[in-house]
Amino acid sequence: MYKMQLCNVYTQEILREEDFDTPDVINNLIHSAKKSDLDGLDAFIIDSKKRTLKADYVTHSIVTEANTKVYKIFFKTSIAKKQAIISSK
Repeated sequence: MYKMQLCNVYTQEILREEDFDTPDVINNLIHSAKKSDLDGLDAFIIDSKKRTLKADYVTHSIVTEANTKVYKIFFKTSIAKKQAIISSK
């Protein structure tokens, strides 16, 4: 199993955590975050409280806990001026 944790680089707070069967989605997110940062594009994430955060990629690490690889992706974040509307279904 693979776990993705989106983290605030300053506070180490876990903003969002998701589990995956393969690392493909996580690796794609890391690649996209790095590319957005290099291209000077704004990137946004939705945290576990359904807030839209402007997110600047800083770094990531991979640690193994039991049978799970944990991908910790660190961002500098701030509340986005415009918030996405998240419906509960």
